[in-house]
Amino acid sequence: MSAIYTIFKKEIRSFFLTPYGWVILAFVLALQGLSLSATLKIFQTAPQQEGILFFIVHSQMFWFYFLFIFPLITMRSLAEEEKTGTLESLLTAPVKTWQVVMGKYLAAYAFFIVLWLPLLLYPFVGDMANWYVEANYNYDPGMMLSYRFADWFGTLSIIFLMGAWFTALGIFASSLTGSQIIAGITTIGLLVFIFFLGLVPILWGEFPASAIFHYLSCTENLDKFSSGLVDSRPFVLYISMTVLTLAVTVRTIDYRRWKH
Repeated sequence: MSAIYTIFKKEIRSFFLTPYGWVILAFVLALQGLSLSATLKIFQTAPQQEGILFFIVHSQMFWFYFLFIFPLITMRSLAEEEKTGTLESLLTAPVKTWQVVMGKYLAAYAFFIVLWLPLLLYPFVGDMANWYVEANYNYDPGMMLSYRFADWFGTLSIIFLMGAWFTALGIFASSLTGSQIIAGITTIGLLVFIFFLGLVPILWGEFPASAIFHYLSCTENLDKFSSGLVDSRPFVLYISMTVLTLAVTVRTIDYRRWKH
């Protein structure tokens, strides 16, 4: 475990002690702010049954920046090590391959979680806005910003679950090549492919095997969880796929290592 922690600490420092990580953080926070602004305009226009978080994750730009986060935070992890020649020396040290993969994966996933921590503040922002409106204006109760704990918990749960698997896919793509650009392109290609798998029943209609595509649908899982309908099946799906992807990554690195 000490080897995993050492690698984790080195990788997490590379995010917070270099401009690269802060640029990603600023980029995501800016787009989250735009999503919040668009949501506030929706609530200003008419009363809404769903809470504020539901509209934030259903904004037009959500999937754009959500999917593009992963190549940004993972493409350097193993590809850079191989390009500079440090991966081979790292693997010849008394460190096992799975420890290297887990250290880098946990660092990338921890940084991903940090990017979404501002969502924890949104219920408090909603309370402050409601207090201000109630104190200064004649308000319609239906116009107040609403949130439920189930919506808040469900939204964060599905974001972190999808993030666990998608981060693992990014680490896997980074293990295939020594080029960060190719690793990033491969990652976004895999994620877009998975995203469009969930759209198959919409594009081609229902058919006997469509239940599989509904099960894999990122958008349907997000819809359910952000509405407070927490289901155990996505937990099984994303956790099992995360473990499988990391296992394949370890085998890929070992294969490329012994091949050379």
